[in-house]
Amino acid sequence: MPRLFAFSFTVFAALAAAPVASAADDDVKTIITQAIKAHGGEEFLSKHKAARSQNKGKITLPGVGEAEFTQDLAYMLPDKLKDSLELNIGGQKITIATLLNGDKLSIEAAGKPIPITDEIKSAMKDGQHMMSVARLTPLLKDKSYELSLFGEAKVEDKPTIGIRVSQKGKKDLTLFFDKKTHLLAKIEHRTQVPGAGQEVNEERIILEYKKDKNGISLPKKVLVKHDGKTFLEADSVETEYLESIDESEFKK
Repeated sequence: MPRLFAFSFTVFAALAAAPVASAADDDVKTIITQAIKAHGGEEFLSKHKAARSQNKGKITLPGVGEAEFTQDLAYMLPDKLKDSLELNIGGQKITIATLLNGDKLSIEAAGKPIPITDEIKSAMKDGQHMMSVARLTPLLKDKSYELSLFGEAKVEDKPTIGIRVSQKGKKDLTLFFDKKTHLLAKIEHRTQVPGAGQEVNEERIILEYKKDKNGISLPKKVLVKHDGKTFLEADSVETEYLESIDESEFKK
């Protein structure tokens, strides 16, 4: 179940064994505050909890190789998602439809239901956690989050500063922010790969941003790596942030 480019406020996260530098809470809060401002400000991010996007790109599938895809995605935080992904594998088109509404999850491939395994549930939970963290605003308000300074790092040759995000019962994430623009450059974390029986270190890297009609920076090009190898490359064709989406859209 490829859960691609599901970016509400990006794609990204953390090296499990990387050292964490010490820093005053004020330093971490300043970095997050600057990032919130760069992504549209607290009012905008808090108000717009839903989005629609159309994406296209290439994905590398085990045992298959590279395949092209197009994607129509709609989501509403914290727990609603509708994803229609069309894969082109050697000229054969296969549609994967994912629907999440609270604790109800269904996936169909070529019109046939896919059994929801523990691996799929785990990957979905990782994705939901990532999307919530990537919204940024909860990090300064919700005391259940623990923030620490990861330190400086290069992301695709861009100088960045990393913040590690920890929450009880959830996997750690590391957010890397461009030191010049304060925009999110990468999210790195450990996540389950459905069907593979193992976890990988996933890096979701935003290669390029674009501005929407309101001047809000949106991800334009995204690169996803699994254990350092390219897994997915995606281009955003169109993205629109919304205050809400009618809940009926997330029902069968």
